[in-house]
Amino acid sequence: MASAQEPVRSTNNVITGAITGNVVQAGHIDVVNLAPPVPVALAGLPAEVGFTGRLDEQAGLAALLDPAAKGPSVATITGLAGIGKTALAVRVAHEAVAAGWFPGGVLFIDLHGYDPAGGVSPDAALLAMLSALGVEHVPGTRGERENHYRSRLAELADQGQRVLVLADNVSDVAQANALRPGSPAHRMLITSRDNLPVPGARRVELGVLRDGDAVEVLAQALATAIPGDTRVTDEPRQATRLAQLCEGLPLALRIVAELLADQPGQGIDRLVRTVGAATDRLDELSYGESVAVRAAFDTSYRRLPPSLARLFRLLSLHPGPHLALGAIAALADVPANVAKRLADGLCRAHLLGPSIMPDCYRFHDLVRLYAGQCCETDEQPSDRAAAVTRLLTNYRDTVKAAFTHLDSRTRAEERSWLFGGRGDAVAWLENERPNLIPVVSLTARCGLDELTGEIAAALHPFFELRNHPDEWITVAKFGLAAALRRGDRTAEAQSLTALGIAHQELQWYDAAGDYHGQVLALCQQTGDQLGQAKALINIGGISYYRRRFEDAEAAWEQALAMASEQQERYQMARALNNLGFVAALHHRYEAAESRYRQALDCARELGDPQVEGGVLTNLGAVLQQTGRAAEAVEYLRQALDLSPYSGDRLRTGRAWHNMALVYQGLERWDEAADCHRRALALRREIGDRHGEGLTLTQLGRIHAVQGRREEALACQRQALAAFVQTGATGDADEVRRLIEALTTAAPGPE
Repeated sequence: MASAQEPVRSTNNVITGAITGNVVQAGHIDVVNLAPPVPVALAGLPAEVGFTGRLDEQAGLAALLDPAAKGPSVATITGLAGIGKTALAVRVAHEAVAAGWFPGGVLFIDLHGYDPAGGVSPDAALLAMLSALGVEHVPGTRGERENHYRSRLAELADQGQRVLVLADNVSDVAQANALRPGSPAHRMLITSRDNLPVPGARRVELGVLRDGDAVEVLAQALATAIPGDTRVTDEPRQATRLAQLCEGLPLALRIVAELLADQPGQGIDRLVRTVGAATDRLDELSYGESVAVRAAFDTSYRRLPPSLARLFRLLSLHPGPHLALGAIAALADVPANVAKRLADGLCRAHLLGPSIMPDCYRFHDLVRLYAGQCCETDEQPSDRAAAVTRLLTNYRDTVKAAFTHLDSRTRAEERSWLFGGRGDAVAWLENERPNLIPVVSLTARCGLDELTGEIAAALHPFFELRNHPDEWITVAKFGLAAALRRGDRTAEAQSLTALGIAHQELQWYDAAGDYHGQVLALCQQTGDQLGQAKALINIGGISYYRRRFEDAEAAWEQALAMASEQQERYQMARALNNLGFVAALHHRYEAAESRYRQALDCARELGDPQVEGGVLTNLGAVLQQTGRAAEAVEYLRQALDLSPYSGDRLRTGRAWHNMALVYQGLERWDEAADCHRRALALRREIGDRHGEGLTLTQLGRIHAVQGRREEALACQRQALAAFVQTGATGDADEVRRLIEALTTAAPGPE
């Protein structure tokens, strides 16, 4: 029976790369044309922020989402900015979920199609959606990602788990097509300002609200802010006139409703005069939208108290898609509690809103543009520069604080108090992921090379743990360019290492090998022996994946000698674990056990749960293969006990698989099958297709032993599909033989 072991690569602690665009000079900050936002897909829906009207459109979309419907499975909701496209989509989605139509859940993603920095690419969107589906090991190419995305959704459809995909702010039909589910059981809603030619989609085009519905939006928003307010019913003609000045746009209507709420003693007629005057004096909008929106923004902005107006301007300097309280506090140079109070004040004015990310805020894209214009005209250049410096310094400090919890070489007393532990640090970094590339890009554009390198370096263990290789490569290239400009050879080597590991994660072994080779040559030039050891561990990993096992073993032996000379436990543990792995691969079990035990001692000295868990899993496999079942179970249980602390679901899946193999050897079939099912669930969540194939193969064997021939065949056919997809020809041939034996044998127990 095949065991689940693995070689362990090395890490370094800096990343870097090429920069385009002009460096921003001190005193003038221009955040336009930064790197596009990194998307995050949510397995859930944003909260509703008030909704009224659109009854016909709601009914039409509900009919499409109904699982009994036989027509189109995709709808596009189109209309100009501020018309309420997202609000309508979220409303009908909430109602569909409440009706029980989507037991598999909802996937929501904002594709930022009209963001000045550029929209989300189909590649990045697929990565985000696969991550939301629990897939950690995402394929490298767009075609592979689309296949994996649709395969995962097809599996959910087969299980009766219908899913709703809501793609917001789509500007390119390629974005929509990439995320379209293959199974007709699922449904998809798309919002866009353009009439996208999505094949077979039902089009719902939103116009401005009729006067009656527009007045109802005003009344609803005002009643929410001030229960019992009667001004809309007391002044119906003026309310209608105000709605007309807002041109029936929900965004503008909610802003003026908040202006009324701020002045409970003011009649609607006075606000009508104010908004009317603003409309008369404004030129055509520079971003090509309705004058009503600009008039509402201008009227609302001029009524803000100075502290809120200043924050509104400064928030436009943040380059990412959402703003957490720490970033807001840094921009405004105020404590976090004051930052929250100010941000909530902007929310009440409808100039800021809640983000899809928890405990964060976001601009509507039109409001962001307006805030940027106000910042350019009303904020001094030196104040803009100082705010950006505070923001970037805050990110540097917080990312480095998170690093202290992810890097096993940081002593307990040196770990930052900003985070309660490893889990909190990882959660913060995941929450900030969409902001990381724009922030690093901004540090580069500001010419802050040292800051760029520090942020990129501190992100290294996070990217390695959570496996976001596309984003890692982008951040690493920024860091590499900074290191080259500074002439920092150590940072250059560390950055190249990061690029090699990230390319290795994508199975682009030629590029990965080239990066690791550059690291080795550079460390030889500088006499960095430990750096050479790290490079050799990674070069050995590339040789292993290319099935050049003797080359891999030689590289790891050389790395071990260098790391041992330096007494660097982290690299010693990794080299020893890899040597144990290759020894087990060639059935040298006594040597493998010795190497694993040495690696375990190093890992425990370090206190690194991720390395320790991986070694324990591999040691358990060797003990199982040598007939020492009780010891194998003990070590595998220790590995599973560490999984909540390491956050490493890949190795947890391997531990469950290996535990199942122990029970199979003892012919305890039910316990073995239960462990395999746990392993299978994890492997499917993280997209470990080869591991999924191994587990399905063993489940099929158990079904065959127990006389369940059809279940055995189903497992082996699924295993074959996984092995073919991953190019595991040897495993695929073995499964073909098992399928042939099952199809030619008479039904019944074997």
